[in-house]
Amino acid sequence: MKTKDKLLLIGSILIAFGVFMFFKSTRVYSWGFYRLGNRVSTGGILIALTLFDIVLLVATKHKLTKILLPVFVAMIVLSVILGTQLHYHGSVLDLFLMLVPAAVGAGLVLRALIMKPEKK
Repeated sequence: MKTKDKLLLIGSILIAFGVFMFFKSTRVYSWGFYRLGNRVSTGGILIALTLFDIVLLVATKHKLTKILLPVFVAMIVLSVILGTQLHYHGSVLDLFLMLVPAAVGAGLVLRALIMKPEKK
């Protein structure tokens, strides 16, 4: 197994472990779309824009609609993530022991991705 593959595997395992342990210690109290100023929900606006973009994509096949569709979908996902209220139940030491492996794993994956290919 190459060094690059080993780094990717070990980094992915560390990220998965850290994220799993973090989410195991959190509770979701509410979820939904992000609200601007606790009044206007962004969900309805983003869903309407996404549906309008899909209609334009089918009707015109314009390049801009192909670019905007993934952007709108990503914005919907981000809106749901921002609207979710997570509460962590644990100590700061527990949080540190969960996030350090994820950070080290992310560093290993990044190192493997920017590493030059090995010569045989």
